[in-house]
Amino acid sequence: MILLFPQATDSFNKLFIAMIEKSCAHSFLNKSFDSYSMNKVSKVILIVLENKVIEDYLNEYLCNSKIIKDFEMIVLKKETSGSICTSLMSISSLKNQEVIISALDQIIIGDQLDFHQIAINNNSDIIAPTFNSDDPSLCFTLKDDKNKVIQLFEKKVVSNNAILGIYMIKNFSTFYKNCYDLLLKYKGFQERVFYTSDVINNYIGQGFECEFPSIETKYSKIRSLNDLEEIL
Repeated sequence: MILLFPQATDSFNKLFIAMIEKSCAHSFLNKSFDSYSMNKVSKVILIVLENKVIEDYLNEYLCNSKIIKDFEMIVLKKETSGSICTSLMSISSLKNQEVIISALDQIIIGDQLDFHQIAINNNSDIIAPTFNSDDPSLCFTLKDDKNKVIQLFEKKVVSNNAILGIYMIKNFSTFYKNCYDLLLKYKGFQERVFYTSDVINNYIGQGFECEFPSIETKYSKIRSLNDLEEIL
């Protein structure tokens, strides 16, 4: 299983530089990787926006980590139109691979996230954990009268089941094809942002097996140094 972090944004670079200057970047990375069951991760792929200070810091951290078996860093010269487009930049390393897509600034506090423990069917094409929330910045599930998820709604509170923002993709090549088909259909999503929920809705519409297990978790999105200080 490969753990993918599409972090190639100017906002992440600014935050991470601030962490380095405040000597808390190491603690931040520890917290981030502690969110996952790393013994089941064969490789970590980081996609970052070009910045030598950040590249050198991350490279040293990953090289010296005792829990990261292998890693690859992909450096982009400019931002893409969103995390989905960023993730697709790693297709050459992810063909036919089982992949977890997440973000370094999403921290799970407490038990590590283990998809093989929370999943009902480990052969599902997509596993997207949910948790109880009414935060309008998140993505929410809509279920039918049989309690089956039939659609995801981005930034629209249609239920109290919010997507955690961490996804296990059974086969990244299938995920890539779904992304590509949508990009062609909607002409690159020129009218709005291209979200992971768009891809999962496409999976649902085609009858793929998508699972949305509900978990109890303390979850923190690190958007500032103050957010980080609260969990350290």
